[in-house]
Amino acid sequence: MTRVRQLAMAVLSVILVGGLVWIGTATSQADELTDAKARLVALQGEASKANEEYNQTQAKLDAAQARLTQISDEMDLQREKVEVLRAQVAVLTLQQFQDRGTSSTMALFTSPNQQAVVERLIMTNMVADTTTALFQNYILSQSELDNLLREQKATIASIEADRARLKDLKDKAAKKVQEAESLVNRLTAAQQAALSNANAAAYAGGNSSSKVHNPPPPVKNGAAAQAIVNWAMARVGYPYVYGGSGPRGYDCSGFTMSAYSSVGIKLPHGAGGQFNYGRAVSKSDLQPGDLVFFYSGPGHVGIYVGGGMIVDARNERVGVVYTSINAGMPFVGARRLL
Repeated sequence: MTRVRQLAMAVLSVILVGGLVWIGTATSQADELTDAKARLVALQGEASKANEEYNQTQAKLDAAQARLTQISDEMDLQREKVEVLRAQVAVLTLQQFQDRGTSSTMALFTSPNQQAVVERLIMTNMVADTTTALFQNYILSQSELDNLLREQKATIASIEADRARLKDLKDKAAKKVQEAESLVNRLTAAQQAALSNANAAAYAGGNSSSKVHNPPPPVKNGAAAQAIVNWAMARVGYPYVYGGSGPRGYDCSGFTMSAYSSVGIKLPHGAGGQFNYGRAVSKSDLQPGDLVFFYSGPGHVGIYVGGGMIVDARNERVGVVYTSINAGMPFVGARRLL
């Protein structure tokens, strides 16, 4: 082999080895980017699940607080009733037992088992029928007051537990969002640029070269659908707020709940609850205004606005966004209410 031929072979070897290294590096980076995208979707799903639990717990807390207010009102009325009956019992007892009534009266009001005292008095015919009825009414009223007091204590304990649960769920969701951000930060500059371009294409209606949203096509399925689409598009960019239903911030189901409320349709605050409304439609048959659901549970909900696009309150990092329905969230169903 001549020296020129040897040199040429050496150069070719360097080129081949360098090419293989570059191809290997590129493949590795592509795999890392694919894994990062999959992990981001998983983290978003976990955050959405925590957000959905947050809404369910908040609804439970709201109901408990409403019941606590009701209990307090009932207890005030019951206390008044008990005091009136107590006074009547005292008067009647003193009237009917002037000679021997002091001991009976004291027994009634000091005994830990007032019901037993009343029954004993009745059995020994020491009281008249009207007084017997009064005694019974007094005992029942006192028992109702005791039951309300026990329910009040249990409700307060439930509220305290729910408040702690809300904090835990909010922290859990925030942690998942932070993990997603850390994952992106660990990518190379080239990988971050590729991910950014992919997101830009999704969030700008498929046009990665422009930050201006391509508007959805005209709505052809009614004025109510158009009103919902207009309402949703007008709030793109609003912040995400846990448990929020406006007017300054929303979570996913608070956003859809408020959108439908604008056309007179009431929905519960929760993706799972909203999934029970309307009728099911396939992804290929979507119309503007349809509710679209993502992640198992479902754990997330948005509004289809046409042209393959949705508007949803995504998370604390991005807020309310206008994005492709195929931007990475696993689609689990859609419901039509209009």
